[in-house]
Amino acid sequence: MLWTLQKYIFREMGKTFLLTSIGLIVIIGLGGGVKNMIELEGINALQLLKIMGLVLPVAASLTLPIAALYSATVTYGRLSADNELVACRSGGINLHVLFLPTIVISLVSAIITFFCINFIIPSMVMNLENFMKDDLASLAKHRLSTPDRLPLGEGRYRIYADGTEAVRAPNDEPDKAPTRLKLTGVAFLEMDGNEWTRFGTTESIQIEFDTSEQRNTITAEMNGLSLYDAKTGRYSDFEHESIGKFPIPGGLPLKVAWLDLGGLLRYRSQPSLWPKIDKDVALLRLIVAQADFYRDLNEQFRETGQVVFGDNKVRYTITANTVIPDLEDNCPRYEGDVTITETRHDGVRKATADWAMLKVSHSASKNSVQVYIEANDNVRIVNSRNPDMVISRTRERFEPADIPEVMLQKALAEPTKKLLENNGRTLGRGTLADKQRDKVVYAVSKLSRKITGVLHSRLAFSISVFVLVIMGAALGIVFRGSQVLVAFGISFIPSLFVITTIIMGKQLIDKPNTVAVGVMVIWLGIIVMGIIDTYVLCKVVRR
Repeated sequence: MLWTLQKYIFREMGKTFLLTSIGLIVIIGLGGGVKNMIELEGINALQLLKIMGLVLPVAASLTLPIAALYSATVTYGRLSADNELVACRSGGINLHVLFLPTIVISLVSAIITFFCINFIIPSMVMNLENFMKDDLASLAKHRLSTPDRLPLGEGRYRIYADGTEAVRAPNDEPDKAPTRLKLTGVAFLEMDGNEWTRFGTTESIQIEFDTSEQRNTITAEMNGLSLYDAKTGRYSDFEHESIGKFPIPGGLPLKVAWLDLGGLLRYRSQPSLWPKIDKDVALLRLIVAQADFYRDLNEQFRETGQVVFGDNKVRYTITANTVIPDLEDNCPRYEGDVTITETRHDGVRKATADWAMLKVSHSASKNSVQVYIEANDNVRIVNSRNPDMVISRTRERFEPADIPEVMLQKALAEPTKKLLENNGRTLGRGTLADKQRDKVVYAVSKLSRKITGVLHSRLAFSISVFVLVIMGAALGIVFRGSQVLVAFGISFIPSLFVITTIIMGKQLIDKPNTVAVGVMVIWLGIIVMGIIDTYVLCKVVRR
C-alpha cells in the first residue's frame, strides 16, 4: 500500500519535473542566459550556433533545481487540494513517509547541481578555447576591427590593416578553417613599455596560426617594410621581417568563477600560481634585483668616485662629482662633470654631460632587467674610431646592458612567502619595491576572498536545492495549491530569499573587512529555510 502511494507520487512528480525541465532548457538555452555569462566577443552567427551545442547541456543542469522545486509544489499541492492526503491520514499513514519521493528527487538534484557548477560548467568554458581554435583567422579579423586593433607580444606590436583575406595553408584540412590570414594596407607600431620604438608601413603581412601547442600561437611575416626607428632616428626600408611566436590574443581570460573545484582548491592553497599574481611576483623579483644593483652602484661611487657595470656586449664607466639616489627606488642621478665611457669590442665611445641618470626596462616573461644610461644637457660624444669628430646633442640614450646575473639569480631564488611577508617592515629596497609587494599582497588577499566566496556560494546553492524542494512540497500541502500559478508563486518565494542571501554574502566576502559576515549571510538563508522546513513538517503538515 505504502509503496504504491510512493510510486504514484514519484510518477506524478516525474512528469511535472520532466516537462518543466524541457521548457526551462529551451527558455534559458535559446534566450542566451548562459551565453551572457561567458561574455564572448567576436562570435558570429555560425559560431554562436556551435556554442549553443555546448550551452544547452549546461542550461539543462541549471534548470534542475527550479524544475524539482516546481514539480514538488504542484504535485503535493494537487494531492492536498484533492484531499488525497486526508484519505492517507485516515488510513493511518504517516504523511511524513510520503515525502520520500521529494527527498530522493531533491537529493539527486542537489548532487547533480553541485557536480554541474563545480565541474561541467567550468569544463564547458575551458572547451570554448578549443572551439576558438577552429577559426582563429575570423577571430583575428574581428580584433582588427576593434579600437585596440590586433595587439601581439603582450602589446609590444600593434597592427592596423585595411584589407584581410583568409589563406589556406597546404597542410590545412579541407573541412577546417584556414590557418593563415593575409593583411594588406598595413601600418604597425612597436612599443617598449610605454614608449614607442618603431613605426611604419608594410606592403603585406601574412599571419599564421599554430594550434599544435598547448597554447595557441601566432607568427607574422612582414614584407616590403618602410619604418622609422626612434632609437637611431633613421628611416629604413626592409624587404622582409618576421615577428613571433606570440600567444594568440582575444581568448577567454582566466576568472575565478570559471574554475572547477580542483582549480579553486589549488589556487586557494597556492595563490602565487594565479597568472596575474605570478606575473606581479616576477616583476617584484626584478624590482628587488634592480634595487640591489642600484645599491651596489651607489656603494661603488662612494668608495671609488666612479661606477662600472655592463655585460659581455658593452661595458660602461661613469665618473661625476656627486650622485643623488632617488628616494623611490635608489636610482642614481649623477651630476657635475659627468663622463661616460662606453667600451665595446669594436671601439670606445666617450661622452660628457651636465648630468646623467640610469633607467631600467623589465621583462617578467624573460626574467631579465636591462639598464641604460641617459645623458642630458650639453652632451658631447667622441668615438675612438674618429677622435677628431665631436657630436653635440641635448640628450643621448646609450645601448642597454643586463644587470649582473648573480643579483638576478639571488632575487629569483628568494622564497615567495618570505618576499610577500608583510609584518609592518619594508623590504629595504626602496618604496617602489614596497609598493609592488603591497600590490601583490592585496592581489593575493583579493583572490583568496573571491575563491572563498565562490566555494561557499556553490556549496550553499547546491544544498539549498534540498531544503527548498522540501519547503515547496510542504507549502503546496499547506496552501492546497490547486492553481498552477499560485503554486508557481509559492515555490519561488523561499528560493528568491535563499538566492538573495547567497548573492549578498558573496558581495560581502569580496570586501576585506566583511569576509566572516559574508560567509554567515550566505548560509543564513539555508539555516532559516531549514528551521522553517522543520516547523512546517512537524507542526503544520501534521495537522
